[in-house]
Amino acid sequence: MKLLRVLSVLFALMVPAIGAKAQYASPDSSSAFKATQLIAPAVLVGTGMGIHYLGHESIDAAIRNWNLTKLNVGGTAPFYDIGTWVEYGTPVVYMGAGLLGAQARHSFADRAMEGAMSYLFCVSTGYLLKKVFNTLRPDGSDYKSFPSGHSMVTFTGAELMRLEYGPWWGAAFYGLAAGTAVERLYADRHWLSDVIAGAGLGILSAHVGAWLLEPVKSLFGIPDWSWDGLSTRPVQLAIMPSADPFSGTPTANLSIVF
Repeated sequence: MKLLRVLSVLFALMVPAIGAKAQYASPDSSSAFKATQLIAPAVLVGTGMGIHYLGHESIDAAIRNWNLTKLNVGGTAPFYDIGTWVEYGTPVVYMGAGLLGAQARHSFADRAMEGAMSYLFCVSTGYLLKKVFNTLRPDGSDYKSFPSGHSMVTFTGAELMRLEYGPWWGAAFYGLAAGTAVERLYADRHWLSDVIAGAGLGILSAHVGAWLLEPVKSLFGIPDWSWDGLSTRPVQLAIMPSADPFSGTPTANLSIVF
């Protein structure tokens, strides 16, 4: 139900742009692998693992104690569960903003492939690492603390937005991803090392999708195409708000005509 509410709100925000023409910039060499793209992920993951192994008591535990005694003294964060909104909302914006007129680096089909590969790498890597590290959460609820899955997914989305739509979009979604990481600390669900490493792995995941896009297209013979190439008409979006007759949950029907 919560996911449906999130998607409904995001679709409602798209309504003013109904009928906008899809735009995308010609793909360039920015999808190619560059060693410099590994710097930020390596620094963040290395820092997270360093704290995890060498500074758990002096850094992780100290920050958690400060949070519980100075900030979260039994209440709920005012931005509680922001991570769920950002996790599910970012892919919707990533795919939809280009259809609504924002200049994207790739066509809709390429965005779908790049995003799918990025998130698949993110989720599978996060699942595997949680099993390998088997770290107890600070609240003691389970052994799935390291790395933070919410941080991985939201930073994957933030970097995808930056790569696809430019630095201003990226800055906005990096702010949301950082807010998600803070919320995970505040809610006592993760250690600092978890969210730092998760952020690095998320950024890496976005680049993995970008690096694989052209090789995968070449391997399977997938041609370059865009919405504009399929028709002389602009892409038309039709959105009809509705509600679940049983629960009353807001929903929306989306139709794309090209």
